[in-house]
Amino acid sequence: MLINKMFSPGEVQSHMAEKFKRARLDQGHSRSKAAKLTGVPESTLRAFETKGQISLRQFVMLCHVYGDLLVFEDIFSEKTPQTMEQLLVADKKPKRQRGRS
Repeated sequence: MLINKMFSPGEVQSHMAEKFKRARLDQGHSRSKAAKLTGVPESTLRAFETKGQISLRQFVMLCHVYGDLLVFEDIFSEKTPQTMEQLLVADKKPKRQRGRS
């Protein structure tokens, strides 16, 4: 299943939970062993696998052991201009230093 804009955030959460569970089981690890390796409580692992609910920090901790932390590098990356026009427009835009509320 590819993750794209057609899936809701809840569907993405469920998909990531399924992928984590598959990675854990492929390693032959119980939830107890995964909890020891990741530092994420076993009850949180159970909730993640069944409901898709987990904190970002704990999710990153799971990815450190069972996934690839490098995938986070591109999550909020700037879009690369695809045309000369987009490149010229991007060149003229001032870079924002901070947000406003």
